[in-house]
Amino acid sequence: MALIPIRTTRLRGKTVFLSASVPVRQPYSAMGSSRADVDEAVISLARAVFSESGRLVFGGHPAISPLVAMVAGEYIEPPKAESREEQAMPIVVYQSEAYRGYLPEETMQMYRRNYAAIRWTKARNNEHFFPERANESQCPESLALMRQSMIRESAPVAMVCIGGMDGVERELSFFDEWRKEYRPGAPIYVIGSTGGAAAMIAEKLERANIRVIDRELHEKVSGTHREFRPSELWAPKEVRLPPVAYAVVMQTIVDEIARLDERHGPAMATY
Repeated sequence: MALIPIRTTRLRGKTVFLSASVPVRQPYSAMGSSRADVDEAVISLARAVFSESGRLVFGGHPAISPLVAMVAGEYIEPPKAESREEQAMPIVVYQSEAYRGYLPEETMQMYRRNYAAIRWTKARNNEHFFPERANESQCPESLALMRQSMIRESAPVAMVCIGGMDGVERELSFFDEWRKEYRPGAPIYVIGSTGGAAAMIAEKLERANIRVIDRELHEKVSGTHREFRPSELWAPKEVRLPPVAYAVVMQTIVDEIARLDERHGPAMATY
């Protein structure tokens, strides 16, 4: 029988919103993207959140669900089937009815093992997903409803952006608008070194309270205060500056979220 890693409870009752995908379309795929970086970042975030008894919410994406499922099996003791309650689930996956029948098998496995709750949102204007066009942007109105419902209903204390394409940009915009009214100060953490939309957001960073956390940590550990262009940190591998390990980045995020005052942002540490 596999041993479940020791878990603590600093994130109990807190939901972290994961916005991620592998950038496969231009212009996102040209932003220093790496499938390995996206995978490692997602796995590191899931481990950091689950090890502190936190909850992850995200849209059911075929490239992301398998990674979260793998980590869930390492850290989570599933609730007993007879006491299956959504509030006990450490993972909440949102899916649009427009994608009914195309749910990733890994998502269904998490559901069957009582790791995850699945919330379905309505399809708009008879939109329907076509798998033969999987690399195209599809069902925009249905996905917009799903994303808005996901943020409003799960009320995350923070958002983490990893890789991604236009969906990540839209989710950031929805979360940014929602937090202004319902959770001022809720941080958005962008992992620019994962490429795609995250790198684009980092380069045109203008909105308040959006953190390019891997860049911050890189500058801190490198002991330099010179100004970097964002692209220097997630340039092609052969010219990229040495990155900070994703495990360190995600643990830093979790440490900050654990001190979060849900009304006013990160609480001041006391010593």
